[in-house]
Amino acid sequence: MFEEIGSVRNEADAEALGLLALFRDSISEIRLNEPESVSTYFNPDYSHYIVVHTPLSIRYPEKREEWNLRFSGNAGVSLVELVVADESTACVKGLMAVNGSKVYAILPYTSIDAEKAEAARYPEDRMGRVRAGVLPEVLPGIRGKTVLDVGCGFGGITMEIARNNPGSKVYGIEIHESLTAQAQMDADVQGVPNVEFRTGSAYALPFEAGSIETATCFFMLHHLQDIRHALFEIKRVLKSGGELIAVEPLIQHHDHGPQLLEAEWKELFEGAEFDTVVESKPGAVVLKGMKKQL
Repeated sequence: MFEEIGSVRNEADAEALGLLALFRDSISEIRLNEPESVSTYFNPDYSHYIVVHTPLSIRYPEKREEWNLRFSGNAGVSLVELVVADESTACVKGLMAVNGSKVYAILPYTSIDAEKAEAARYPEDRMGRVRAGVLPEVLPGIRGKTVLDVGCGFGGITMEIARNNPGSKVYGIEIHESLTAQAQMDADVQGVPNVEFRTGSAYALPFEAGSIETATCFFMLHHLQDIRHALFEIKRVLKSGGELIAVEPLIQHHDHGPQLLEAEWKELFEGAEFDTVVESKPGAVVLKGMKKQL
């Protein structure tokens, strides 16, 4: 039987952990009951660790039963990456546990594990494959002195935009405070100084009209009940000649929200009075809408 050796500090609650696939890149702090034991558990020779912790109290849909088995059973088991450690705490990425969870064991991830992982099979993650295919092509081209990422989730993409634009101010906005608080914690730990996360709605953005040079939305708009409303609100905060860059899944690649074709997405953007260019990618569409010059 494992005994408690420490606890978790992050900004995650059950609502945030409902977005497990996005949360996996977030950072948690492990506080050990005996601070001097940090060096016992964490060795710079290892980059990854297996952590046994308090299980999640939520249940995922049947199609994600493997998540229930790993994180919602008698114990939670996470494979984490060490970010930084000092004399009393360690910050890790990928700890699937809510704030205040207990930690029962920390074990190094070894070459034996890695050799097995190369041949492992997993349930298909269609959306993950689509995202991995299109985002590396889109993100390097995003520029602007002020950039707003609408529906930023836990801010991983927002921080990448900020790193690519070190002289710019980059904002991420999300409707759930637990997500924005966690995103800000991640940015602070990873040393991304030019990013700021705010809580708010895509229907009422907390920014002045004409204050943003570039806005982005990644796999977010199809979650909204009123996409047209959000597009007009994004256009409001853009400067004259400012640009909205969005990536959305096409039919057959998601099971929630409107199932829209490429032409229908273009029609929505043009209906919001954007000058729109559309580019088709495997499983997704990239939309670039420019706010017309006044």
